[in-house]
Amino acid sequence: SRHYKETKSPKDKRILDNFDFYKTQFKKIVPVDYAKMLQSISVMEEKGMSREQAEIEAFYSSIK
Repeated sequence: SRHYKETKSPKDKRILDNFDFYKTQFKKIVPVDYAKMLQSISVMEEKGMSREQAEIEAFYSSIK
């Protein structure tokens, strides 16, 4: 909506007016390595690590 307010783009207006339909058309693109890191961080947090420590451990695990 911010982009539409600044540009008055007809395409933006159409998407905003029909957002329930268009939101199913969006795809989230996540690089494979990033997805693996997020999964690793989540597993380490479940084991009791802090977020910061889990991020550090996941990083070092990924470069071994």
